[in-house]
This record gives sequence, structure tokens and C-alpha cells, in this order.
Amino acid sequence: MAIAGVCRVTGRAHAAAPASDDGVTAVIVEEAGEGWLGALAGAVETGRLTVPRVSLEGVTAGQVTVWARAALAALEAPLRYALLADLLDLVERVCELGGIRRVLVRAFTEAPTGRCGFHVDTVAPQAPPFGALRVYNGACTEYVEPEDVEDVRRFYAYLSRRERLARGGGEVPAVMDACPDFVRPGAAIRAVPPGAVVFFRHLDVRRHWSEHPARAAWIHRSPMAGGPRLVVNVSPAERRRRPR
Repeated sequence: MAIAGVCRVTGRAHAAAPASDDGVTAVIVEEAGEGWLGALAGAVETGRLTVPRVSLEGVTAGQVTVWARAALAALEAPLRYALLADLLDLVERVCELGGIRRVLVRAFTEAPTGRCGFHVDTVAPQAPPFGALRVYNGACTEYVEPEDVEDVRRFYAYLSRRERLARGGGEVPAVMDACPDFVRPGAAIRAVPPGAVVFFRHLDVRRHWSEHPARAAWIHRSPMAGGPRLVVNVSPAERRRRPR
């Protein structure tokens, strides 16, 4: 039976099967036994680990390793090794899902600013659609179930208005975030569980701003408030090289 929308699994090894279903927008992976996340949260929230916003374009797992060893140098060895292994696992799983070798990695430690409202991530034409997101601590990413999107055209109208306000330095009306008008009345804005990994569908950039099905990409946003967080986003950066 086809799966639709956002599904949840336990353990990353179980993410590949749902991600192969065209009806799946995102796979939320919850994992147990990651005791190092508490220590990492402390390092981020106290400023001991600071990662300036970075975008590593078209990098391999080896190049991510080189960057991460320098970026995470402030952490004690056990925590540094655990986080490095986790970062590389995210990269390798996105590569495996998409049959690729190169990805775009975006990472930062900072508090939510309220500037990043609901949106979809995009990929180049013919690139595989699934990337990964992990918020390692703090306030979690929020999202809308595809069936709760009343009208994709209305979503893009919302996105256009909100982006203009954010870019212009104006204040975004609170109602735009509390009750977005593209969401079905009575539907809940959902949050990813703390520490979970999300493998999620990106949109072919040629379809951005078009009237596509809501399940064609994961509509999500950063939280509107909170303390410093470590956020890592991995997206496909090339066409598929080999069959999945």
C-alpha cells in the first residue's frame, strides 16, 4: 500500500523504503541511545561550539570530513568524534538515496530569528529529490502535512509576501506565522521531535512557484524563537550517477 505525506520510523536504516515512495514527502527518523546529544546541546547553548553559517557546495564526504575536523575542534574528542560520525552518516545516506557523490551542506549555530517562514527546499533539474535535516538541540523545525495545505497557489502567495517583508527589514505580522492562510482551518502546525533526523523531499527548481501537488516537497520552517541551535542541512548537488 502506498504511503503518503510525512511518516515516522525508528532508526535510519528504515528510512530508505519510505523515501522510495513517490507519495512520501518526508521521513522523520527517531533514534534512541544518543547520550552525546545532551553534551552537544550544552556546548552549543553556552557558546563553546560556534559554527558560523556556512554553505559547502558540491562537496564529497571526504571534503566534509576536512571541514568538520576544523569546525568542531573546540569540542572534546569523544563528543567531536560522535558528531563527526553523525554528520558523515547524514551525507552518506543522502548520497546513497540519490545515487550521487556530491552534496550541498549548510550548517550553523545560531538562535532562530523568525526570518525563515514556511518554504520548500529546491534542487537543480534532474537531481535526486531527497535531502536530510537535523536540528541537534533546541527548538525544532515545524511543518505542515500535505493534506493540510489548502491551496499551493495560496502557499506561494504567502511565501512571496513574507519574503518581501523579511528582506525589506519590516516586521512580519504575527498572524502570518500563527495562522498561515494556506493551511486548512483547524489543521495543526506540527513539530519535528527533538533530535530527530528528517529525510525530506526537495522540489525541482523548475517547478518552484508553480501549481504542483502539496506532496511534491516538504513545506517547513524554522521555529520563531528559541536559543542557539546546531542545524545541518544536506541536499543533493548533482544528477544521479547510478540506479538506486
